[in-house]
Amino acid sequence: MIQNNKDEIVAVATAPGRGGVGVVRLSGAADLSPYLTGLVGRQTMDPRLATYCRFRDAQGEVIDEGIALYFPSPGSFTGENVLELQGHGGTVVLNRLVLRCVELGARLARPGEFSERAFLNDKMSILEAESICALINAKTEEAALAARESLSGKITQDLFQIDALILQTRIQVEALLDFSEEDIETDGLKTIESHIKNCKEEILVLIKRLEKNKLLFETSKVAVIGKPNTGKSSLINFLTEEDVSIVNKQAGTTRDVVSKMFSLNGIPVTIFDTAGIRETSDSVEKEGKEKALNQAASANIILYLYDVTIGIDNDDMKILDSLKKINKNILIIANKIDLVTKNTFIETKKNNVEKNLFISIKENINMDLLRSKILEYLKLVISDSSSGIYHIKQVKHLKAAYKEINDIEVNLIELEIIAEKLKQTQENISMILDNS
Repeated sequence: MIQNNKDEIVAVATAPGRGGVGVVRLSGAADLSPYLTGLVGRQTMDPRLATYCRFRDAQGEVIDEGIALYFPSPGSFTGENVLELQGHGGTVVLNRLVLRCVELGARLARPGEFSERAFLNDKMSILEAESICALINAKTEEAALAARESLSGKITQDLFQIDALILQTRIQVEALLDFSEEDIETDGLKTIESHIKNCKEEILVLIKRLEKNKLLFETSKVAVIGKPNTGKSSLINFLTEEDVSIVNKQAGTTRDVVSKMFSLNGIPVTIFDTAGIRETSDSVEKEGKEKALNQAASANIILYLYDVTIGIDNDDMKILDSLKKINKNILIIANKIDLVTKNTFIETKKNNVEKNLFISIKENINMDLLRSKILEYLKLVISDSSSGIYHIKQVKHLKAAYKEINDIEVNLIELEIIAEKLKQTQENISMILDNS
């Protein structure tokens, strides 16, 4: 059901749980004086001035006491009249204040509705609204910094600079069309070539930044799969830098799915340690095997671990065939290369048709390479997803702009083609700027 944007809406604006201070926010296009009267016994309040008040229920009993702030339209977050009540951060107290606002005529706000109204009232762009959501949900410091940068308008500023340089270059190219080839100096072409090169580089930087943001704003899921005693638990502990999983020589010590969220070069990743997969009559291990396969199906990528001293045997091949039916994003990892001789290792690498990654968790061999490979796989897998629809469109238009400008070859014969491709490049950039 579509709800009326003219309703007054109310919600707790601070995080759930207990705290020293809690905030209730009320917003509406109409006059909020009935709420001021019903809550704090006033008909008016000085704008943007913190005022100490007692918040009362319908019988006049004090619910709490604290600070009230009134922001008249349009000088508020939503662009409407806004009243904020800052009281003590107990769940019961804040819920009572919300209920009192509902009694006075407000309705509970939907998730994100305050930001939605800010957008509808031209207080923020879609990009800023999505950036706020990303900032609130950031799970690593790097994700928070990227969201803050996006919210500050840095990407938009960069796009305006690129757009201005393309426009300048278009003017230069179109001016040359009025001259004969004999009258055109080579310095003019060199300047155009330099501008185009700079634009290409800046567009590519933005594409890479936004593609990395996809990883920053989403929590990727990585499942570690393999037979017992291949080093799955050791790998989890190494990557998370914590003793998350039990490490033991006895096979079958992990029987359930163990998960842990960690930061991989600033990228939030949830990694899943699963039961070792093998043929067994143990009902608990069988259930663990089923859970491992279910987890593999829902993961962004699978890290399949095997013991290089044993090699990939028929059981491994059967497991890999099963995995490929449910998830094609598999990185095969050969562990324990510190335990094989040099000649054996060379021979194993020669037969490496699956392009396996060779590591030793115990001796920290190729572990940085493993981290890089995981990030590389995640970038490929999550290329079609995003923290928001607008973000997808940004990348789409930037890639289209890059394709047009990257096809340009600067020479006198193709000046008309250059002018047209620069026009197409600028149109794609404008598609982003028109909505930012």
